[in-house]
Amino acid sequence: MEQLLALILASAALALSGPPADESEAHSGPSDRVLSTSPSYVRMEPVSASVRAGGYVGGVLEVQFSLDIPDEALREQARDSMLRLRDGYTTVLTSYGGLGYRAGDVPDFVRITRLLQQSTDRTLGTRGAQVLIRAIALHEP
Repeated sequence: MEQLLALILASAALALSGPPADESEAHSGPSDRVLSTSPSYVRMEPVSASVRAGGYVGGVLEVQFSLDIPDEALREQARDSMLRLRDGYTTVLTSYGGLGYRAGDVPDFVRITRLLQQSTDRTLGTRGAQVLIRAIALHEP
């Protein structure tokens, strides 16, 4: 139980960490590139969660993705619900990292995509936003 609490606290700390303080650093990363000029494209900040390896934290799983939302009203709802969306994404990724991932395995792209899609649909209350995975990385110590 203590290990699960430590995992949740570590994930929350990662999720709450802010952007770099220096403005020049904030625009130098590859995630700031424009990946689509489509108006339906909604860029999301990467989501991270701890993964377990036995009884300890075995690394950090990071997922970079975006949403494709053709419906303008739903797109505005998603922009207004950004904090709720991120909370749902962090929750499902933390669950996957603590329960669904086995140390030494390659992260399951299909399962992670499905979990993020289900979280998106649940948070927005309807289907219509498609999760577009850009990268999944596992950072091990």
